[in-house]
Amino acid sequence: MLCLWGWIGFIPPVVYGQAPTVLPFKIQAEHQEITEDRIVASGNIEISWKEYRIYADYMEYNPKTREIIARGRVTMSSHQTVLSGEKLRFSLKDRTGVMYDVFGQSPPAVRYKTDKLTQVDNETLSFNNIEFTSCAQCVPRWKITCSKGKIKKEKYIEMSHAVLKIKKIPIFYIPYVRYPLDKTGRATGLLFPNIGSSSWRGFFIQNSFFWDIRDNIDLTLYLDYYAKAGIGMAEEFRYLFKGMDGNIKFYFFKYKKDNILETTSTSDYYLKMTHKQKINFLNTRIIVNIDRQSDANFLRLFSNDFYSVLSRTSRSSVSINSSISNMKFSINAAQHDTYYTFNNQARTLRYLPQFIFNLNQQKIWKLPGYFSLGMSYSSLTRQGKSYEEDETIYFTDISTQRLNIQPSFSVNLVQAPWLWANLTLSSKHSIYPKSLDPETKEETDKSLHLHYQTARVDLKGPIFFKIFRFRSSKLKHLVIPGITIRYVTKVDPEERARLMPVDNFDYPSYSFVGFSLTNRLLHKGNEDKSAQEILSYTISQDYYFDPEAAHRGRKINGMFPEFSELKNTLRIRPFKFFNVDASVILSHYLEADTFLDRFTRLRVNIAYNNRNSFLYGNFYYNRFINQYAKKDHIFNRDTIGGRLRFDIRNFPIKLDSFVNYDITAKEFRNATFKFSYDYQCITFHSELQLFKYGGRIETQFNVGFSLGNLGTVKDFLGIER
Repeated sequence: MLCLWGWIGFIPPVVYGQAPTVLPFKIQAEHQEITEDRIVASGNIEISWKEYRIYADYMEYNPKTREIIARGRVTMSSHQTVLSGEKLRFSLKDRTGVMYDVFGQSPPAVRYKTDKLTQVDNETLSFNNIEFTSCAQCVPRWKITCSKGKIKKEKYIEMSHAVLKIKKIPIFYIPYVRYPLDKTGRATGLLFPNIGSSSWRGFFIQNSFFWDIRDNIDLTLYLDYYAKAGIGMAEEFRYLFKGMDGNIKFYFFKYKKDNILETTSTSDYYLKMTHKQKINFLNTRIIVNIDRQSDANFLRLFSNDFYSVLSRTSRSSVSINSSISNMKFSINAAQHDTYYTFNNQARTLRYLPQFIFNLNQQKIWKLPGYFSLGMSYSSLTRQGKSYEEDETIYFTDISTQRLNIQPSFSVNLVQAPWLWANLTLSSKHSIYPKSLDPETKEETDKSLHLHYQTARVDLKGPIFFKIFRFRSSKLKHLVIPGITIRYVTKVDPEERARLMPVDNFDYPSYSFVGFSLTNRLLHKGNEDKSAQEILSYTISQDYYFDPEAAHRGRKINGMFPEFSELKNTLRIRPFKFFNVDASVILSHYLEADTFLDRFTRLRVNIAYNNRNSFLYGNFYYNRFINQYAKKDHIFNRDTIGGRLRFDIRNFPIKLDSFVNYDITAKEFRNATFKFSYDYQCITFHSELQLFKYGGRIETQFNVGFSLGNLGTVKDFLGIER
């Protein structure tokens, strides 16, 4: 029907007073009669016009009234739509008409039938008593019925007071729904709610309404109810224009008076925003990122993301970046917040404002090498402290300013396929209008100028290799040594003691020699175009000429170690989708009963990632030890876990699971099990999630379903349930 109305609108007017001799379409019929006042055809009528085909038993066209009437089983087909009905009446004057007893089809598998289909205008059709489904079964598993609605051509079907039926049983009442007909699946309407129960928040239901304002603008409204906590409301606005795009989400939560979450406030909010814009002047880009919440603990209470339960880092910034040739300018304002759940502490870094200028790799006459220059001015504020910081060297609630000038010069000393060497010379000058009194530990207005020079040589090679040839393939073994030497002039200790460090940039660099050795094994079949790496192993360690500066004043067992931790990384990929990754970091200076206790980092991950396989996933073991902290620190622990997915193609059941077990505490920290069942046209899904960490113990279960292009609700952090 959608295509039929558009086709009829292109029929040219008939010249009155004459019998038409040329028709705007090709017609085949058993009987045809053309007179001055009408055109009549009957018997197996077939009309062809461009890509459209129309079939009917009887058709009559009146040139005076410009009205067409077709009867019998009227069928019309095109690339996009197939429609049929018993009777059609259509006026070419205003492009309005009616078709009775209509059955329609649209891709990919949308089917509907109605007693009466009326064309209101060229783009809109209205209907009465429609039955709609996108189930491809001969007997649909589900359908939606309603008394009235409309169809926007190739966009959506709009229904009011609809009832969802599975088989013939009414299941769900939907006051308003739009089903997308376009390829993007975008259409205004309610999404199917997510329903569940949480031991932490009680019974909950999450609802959302999607408003397709324009092709480049949409709005989603959320309404969540938690029986033990309260009510949450949110909006998410997305836009896309030429040279500009963005996303704004705001979530507001009102707590119940008798909620069990023990919050001190009556409400909380969460704001997340991203905006990017291009301006032609000086190749300017404006970037806005906002990630803010009223209380750092708020998202921990409601997040379904396990890792945000441990700690959360949010970053908000506004930057204006411009460039001319190889020069770049930027003006920034930023705030970084890190919240640690285990001790209810937070750290905040603010840069308001920050001006940065960079000159990137500028040639100087005919001299070899490149000159670079970095300059920045920052007004900084630091509040709070990290969980690993030492009170004797870290200071809280600091506000200061910093001017930094850093010229550098780099040149390639050797550049060959088997040997590469580079020299970099740089000078760093940091000027502060305020400093610290080393004796009283109080802030003073005495300025501070820290400066030092750096010379660095990076050497890779010589590279040794050997090729092993076999009947159908060959292996190539490479040994790649590497050396890094960095010499830094020392900063006056008295000047260094006056520094109030705000971030990592404030700490002077240090001298060291770094060694590394990499082994690579490449495999290539006789018919392969390129070789594949099946093994890579690197071992590295640094030697410090100034251990105190390298460790930033932090001691290990009462000393500043001269050697860094010994780092080992291994990657094995014997097959296309199978890989083993291991990272081992060993400290010689820890007090340990066994050799394994000296491992400060130990990460082993075994993964099989063939998504075409019915079973895939990964298993990992992880150890984290802070060598500067006490043995019983809360972050010092061993964990194991993994993810397993079961997905057989064309099989209706799919399973997804994730488990994290704390070996140190001997308890599960997180376990998630997802189950989905595709009942041919209806997808049911459920999720069971367990939390136990940082004082939070929770069991959560939720269920939902989706029908074709009608999706389910996402939570306010953007995770689809």
